[in-house]
Amino acid sequence: MKAQLEEQGVKEAAEAEEKGEEEEDRAMAHLFEETTLTGIPMKNRIIRSATHEAMATEQGGPREELIHLYEKLAEGGVGCLITGMAAVQLTGLAFPNMLMLDKDELIEAYQPMLQSMKERNTPILIQLAHGGGKISPASSNKVAAAPSPKTYPPWSVKARELTESEIQGIIDDFVKAIARAQEAGFDGVQVHAAHGYLLHQFLSKHCNQRTDQWGGSLENRFRIIDEIMKKARQAVGSYPIWMKISGHDGDRNGVTMADAVEAARLFQEVGGDAVEVSCGGTNFFDLIRVREIPTEAILHYDPVFSRKGAFTKKILSKMLPSVIKKEAPLHLYNVEAAAAVKEAVSIPVISVGGYRKREDMERVLEEGKADYISLSRPLIIDPAWVNKLQSGQKTESACIDCGYCGVALNAAPLRCYYGKIAAQ
Repeated sequence: MKAQLEEQGVKEAAEAEEKGEEEEDRAMAHLFEETTLTGIPMKNRIIRSATHEAMATEQGGPREELIHLYEKLAEGGVGCLITGMAAVQLTGLAFPNMLMLDKDELIEAYQPMLQSMKERNTPILIQLAHGGGKISPASSNKVAAAPSPKTYPPWSVKARELTESEIQGIIDDFVKAIARAQEAGFDGVQVHAAHGYLLHQFLSKHCNQRTDQWGGSLENRFRIIDEIMKKARQAVGSYPIWMKISGHDGDRNGVTMADAVEAARLFQEVGGDAVEVSCGGTNFFDLIRVREIPTEAILHYDPVFSRKGAFTKKILSKMLPSVIKKEAPLHLYNVEAAAAVKEAVSIPVISVGGYRKREDMERVLEEGKADYISLSRPLIIDPAWVNKLQSGQKTESACIDCGYCGVALNAAPLRCYYGKIAAQ
């Protein structure tokens, strides 16, 4: 009898192990299955989310180092790649060394990069943006302009209010940039309406206090995106157009989850193809979640603080951690917003925000809270991370969520710092 019980126990354990392996295989097949996203062939459901790389030429085209970075990401296994944001106007530059698509001459400048991605069988979209009140004065040499007069971080410059003709000009420049992307050979575009930049500023009542047709109700605040989409569809037909939105932004009277859901519904209504749900508004560390406020990096790389004297920096090093709000949770902080959007629309929903483990990505997909997963920081520390996940070599990222990579972009190209100031 004892021997029979032992034999039965071994058999049940083996069956349980086999069942667990089958479930894991099913989850892996879902994460790494080949699909088609808005007509774009995908070798898996992992997307490299748009990340400013500070690797553009003075004219706004990609430098060789950016092409090499994208080659590593393509060879590293990502299903699709979205570029760092590209300004549709010179007045919309949010960072130094930022990509642009504001003139026809740049179509040729992107050809080496696009050809390289084609050779590696990796789709690439370009993210189109305007900084609005968050433009970099050093980059654009212009006065910041936004839906309403307001002082925006990180440059602490008060933006003036956009005029009606300027708004119409921005709409037209977005449409022209979308048409250029199509002509250049990008697989699609992503309109950046998140993270506190211009289109997000229009969506947010925190930033938009207008009383004309561009402010007030959500329909009015969405109007600029509505106009971009209507004109773009006339110009480019069914060319894939995605949108990135903040599912919540943490600002007082800012974008709420309900706003994001309605904005996504309106985007689908006007012909949008897919929506990526992120978060963040005027507080940078809502978007870039960190274990601790990276005070050392801020004082070293941020131009607002880096020129301060040693004594001032010593005082600031004590003050900044208590002044700058650190958001929680550290990981998976947009899943519920993505799930809410997915319930409201039938177009594909992409979830981004704090993905560090394979099991978390699998679970979100299996539970139907998103259709695709996008991420960046795990790919900054290891561009081949997706291949390693698929092979089983890795199950989670080595990223320590220090935030140095984001802070240092004001002074240097994108790289992983692993919580330390880079050697000069």
